[in-house]
Amino acid sequence: MVIKTTAFSQASQLENEKRFLNRLENNPYVVSYYGKKITLDKKSKKMLYNMILEYCRSQCFAKKIKRHKGIGLPEEDVKRFALDILIGLRSWSSEYGNGWGHRRGTTQFMWPELTCDKIIDYGADVWAFGCTVLEMLTGEPVESEHGELVWEDWITLIGVSDMVPYVHNSHLYKQILCDFSSLLMGYSSI
Repeated sequence: MVIKTTAFSQASQLENEKRFLNRLENNPYVVSYYGKKITLDKKSKKMLYNMILEYCRSQCFAKKIKRHKGIGLPEEDVKRFALDILIGLRSWSSEYGNGWGHRRGTTQFMWPELTCDKIIDYGADVWAFGCTVLEMLTGEPVESEHGELVWEDWITLIGVSDMVPYVHNSHLYKQILCDFSSLLMGYSSI
């Protein structure tokens, strides 16, 4: 097992992750959620929220990409990992409801329409998935040429400027995105 810990005041982030993992509980490609435990830190006297998860023997996916910084993962690995991600996304992408909700996820992967408080739909998944595939193929975070940015700078870059991420010129990249849109939305091109 592994335990993710945060201040109790920040527990909502782990609670959201727990809800997501519970929806995917029978998926062999996703770590299992085992439970939670609230504890008191003896030194700081602060309450801590602890989420207990399945331990993954293989390395963290982010570390694997980081080891290939600047060159990207082999295309066969990207294809395999992308398929695993698609299988997971297929399990929960239909649960948008009326489209209104909280912004969650990696800021760099935020769909531009989210910065303007637009309705959330499958486009947010397609955009984030595309950013993930780009990072796997290039070994660099999306928009990494802009360096470390704070939240407001990301909002300006993603939602206000006309700049778009560099798109890796790869047949595999285009094929993965077409497969994704077909899987989730029922059509074969973006």
